Amino acid sequence: MRIERVEKKGPEIPMCSMADIAFLLIIFFMVTTVFMVERGIHVTLPSAVSTKKLPKKNITHIWISSEGAISIDDNIVKSDYLSSIMTRKVATNPDIIVSLIMDKEGKYGILSDVFDQLKESKSLRVSLATLKERGA
Repeated sequence: MRIERVEKKGPEIPMCSMADIAFLLIIFFMVTTVFMVERGIHVTLPSAVSTKKLPKKNITHIWISSEGAISIDDNIVKSDYLSSIMTRKVATNPDIIVSLIMDKEGKYGILSDVFDQLKESKSLRVSLATLKERGA
């Protein structure tokens, strides 16, 4: 009498729970991801009759508070260092646009100093941020 040999199947990895694991990972990364929001300095913007939206890329924000504090991309800096910081930014990205956000109660002398520093650093593409008046 001859004994027949039973063929054994190779080891299998169950794929049923693979989708569950993928969705759990997606949910985990969605919950734990922190989005950076630029805070800057609290400023009250002046109003304007017409405004224009800027593109989202190639922008550096400079906030100037009513007390004269200056912040570049969420980093408070002294006005003396503004030119050197912006020179480095322009060297890295020549298409950079500077968005100046100044409190409406701020002193014009500070704004004039910032413009001089920007001119010295060859940051010539400048936008002044305002609020659009309602009904205009």
